[in-house]
Amino acid sequence: MTPYLALPKEKLKFWETGITNQTDVSFSTGDFYLSAQNVLIQGIQPKDVNRRVSVHMAANKEYNKFKASYSMNYTKGNYDVNAGQLFGNGRDYTPYWNLVNTPMQVPVTRFKNWQGLTTADGSLNWANPNYYYNNYYYNPYWTIDNFRQKGRSEDVFGNVELTFKASSWLNFTYRLGATVNNSTYKSTAHEFLYTDFAKAGMSVAASGDLPSQVIDRSITSSRINSEFFATARKTFGNFKVDALIGQNFREDNSKTITVSSNNLAFPELFNIIGRKGEPTVGEGNFKKRLMRFFGKVGLNYNNWAFLELTGNYDVDSRLAYFYDFQFKNINYFYPGANVSILLSEVIPAIKSSKTISYLKIRGAYSKTGNVNLDTYELENRYGLGGGFPYGSLVGYTSSNLLRLPFYEPEFVKNKEVGIEVSFLKNRINLEATAYSQDNTNQIVDVAYSGATGFSQAKLNAASFTNEGIELDLKLTPLVKIRNVSIDFKVNYTLQRNKVTKIIDGVDQLGITNGNYVIVGKPAYTFQLTDYTRDDQGRVIVNATTGLPTVDPTIKPFGQTSPKHLLGLNLGVTWKDITFGLVADYRAGAQIYTGVWALGMDFSGISKRSGSNSRQPFIMPNSSYFDGTKYVENTSIYMTGGYNFWSQSVNTTANTNYLVSADFWKIREASLSWNMPIKWFGFTKNAVKGVSFTVSGLNLFMFLPKTNEWTDPEFSNTTGNAQGVTAFDALPPKRTIGASLNIQL
Repeated sequence: MTPYLALPKEKLKFWETGITNQTDVSFSTGDFYLSAQNVLIQGIQPKDVNRRVSVHMAANKEYNKFKASYSMNYTKGNYDVNAGQLFGNGRDYTPYWNLVNTPMQVPVTRFKNWQGLTTADGSLNWANPNYYYNNYYYNPYWTIDNFRQKGRSEDVFGNVELTFKASSWLNFTYRLGATVNNSTYKSTAHEFLYTDFAKAGMSVAASGDLPSQVIDRSITSSRINSEFFATARKTFGNFKVDALIGQNFREDNSKTITVSSNNLAFPELFNIIGRKGEPTVGEGNFKKRLMRFFGKVGLNYNNWAFLELTGNYDVDSRLAYFYDFQFKNINYFYPGANVSILLSEVIPAIKSSKTISYLKIRGAYSKTGNVNLDTYELENRYGLGGGFPYGSLVGYTSSNLLRLPFYEPEFVKNKEVGIEVSFLKNRINLEATAYSQDNTNQIVDVAYSGATGFSQAKLNAASFTNEGIELDLKLTPLVKIRNVSIDFKVNYTLQRNKVTKIIDGVDQLGITNGNYVIVGKPAYTFQLTDYTRDDQGRVIVNATTGLPTVDPTIKPFGQTSPKHLLGLNLGVTWKDITFGLVADYRAGAQIYTGVWALGMDFSGISKRSGSNSRQPFIMPNSSYFDGTKYVENTSIYMTGGYNFWSQSVNTTANTNYLVSADFWKIREASLSWNMPIKWFGFTKNAVKGVSFTVSGLNLFMFLPKTNEWTDPEFSNTTGNAQGVTAFDALPPKRTIGASLNIQL
């Protein structure tokens, strides 16, 4: 029997080389500026296209003590992308999920042409879903074609600024800005009819034909921002005073309307009017306002001692409870102060030193307020309940998230001290900062007793501290030999945090995604299921079957945010050529890859599931109970192959998919060349400068052996509950680009 050989490059060839073509042109003269940009993006996923066109215009004018300026920007975008995540369970129709679940020996790129039951030569079309080889997953090319989203957006942004110079030391400024966005999109799923043969023999077809579906959404939003402030700069002998006081008002409005149907009467007419039955409809209207009064006073003594005091007073509509409005609940104040002393100007020995060029010490304290709430988060929300109270009668049911009528703003109190020192005529620059942050009243969604009718509650539930040290070293230049100059910069951050308090009587809270807030541990910490283990940490297996068991009690593991952050920046210049390199290192965190890895184990295509050639094996680091004690397992084999890897004894042990989030990355590399102007002499001095740049982003990534899955920086959410990867984003990609800049 001829073995099937793996085709590892097939999956790589599925993804296309994404191309971004960007053209910018600008014109300026005197007090007027005009620019335009055209961007065409062909994504790495086949047939994904995005285009953006924008125009920007700005001008200013002075009339004695008055100065007026304005700017306006218009951007129009169109896109056509895959929308498989919007249909079904949000996963099964995505190309990424189906590609990952394609065995390595399958030549997937041969299945592009899936239309038709037969090919041109009359043979069966194995790319068609009716004859596709996989009983459980779909042809990824079919999901690309069958589920699409086409949309457009228009954004207009404009602002006006008026300045009045009342005197040599006093200025008044008023700014008015507005942003208007209008966007629409239509997501479609084409009808697909299975043959009787497919329905009888394929799991994906057993549930029946796929109806034509449509989702239509329209979103309009606007923001108005008004700001007025006065600045004063005055000198009194050796003292210089810099003061600012002002007021800001911001209002945001948005309206969303969605209509959809999962069963259209006319398969190719993607219009809600052609629905069968009642459509699913939704409407959302949101308005929020923020009023801020702010001030700042800076004091400079003889250019070596500096003091700055700041204060902000916010009034936020998101904290207003309609049924019991109290002004004290919607306003909050947060101040700040910082002081610095330039010792290199104060101490004569340092000022005259040939070694130390600059020496400064500084300290700061600040309190920052934040309202981590969406609009109307103080009221429980209700929607139509299907079949409630019974039959076709209309009833309403609340969401599973309990919201309270009052929340306190989140506050962060920050203390920091630092030193800045330069040596050898500023060739060596070192900056060090130590900081401590006290975060209180953090608003999180926590698990709640189902007996209340809610499975979650939004609470001011957590307080935690952050501590860290930041070091920044700049060697500019590190080396300078004739026309060659080498600069080197390195920055390092050590950050630690610890939960100090939760709501009374509770020492831990789950915030979804396997993330927990646990008193005394970092925020946030994984709590996951693991195998049952003995007191030596060995996996306990059955003395007969060799199979382990999963402990139903979750246990704490690592944190989701890194402890160590290191950045390296190298710059090399030779004549008109400049080379730049940026590298990053992160360490001290973990990621949970279960959404990926569990599915791949279940399908039998992961590296893990190929262990021991899929033959029975002894569970590594295991023990069994011999009747009196736990002894090391060296002889009891357990079932291998698909049966073990796909079953819950393996897939429900979350720790199988918990790996280190450490990595090294070459973030960016660039090579620029400023071409000699004399080459363009034929233009009669019309060309003032020409530069050509080649650059690359995310060029290389180095991971520990335990992470066989993906980029640790990818996450399935943008919220607090980080550290879990999923199929919500396309795979990590390397970007290579080139640009030509001509200055006329």
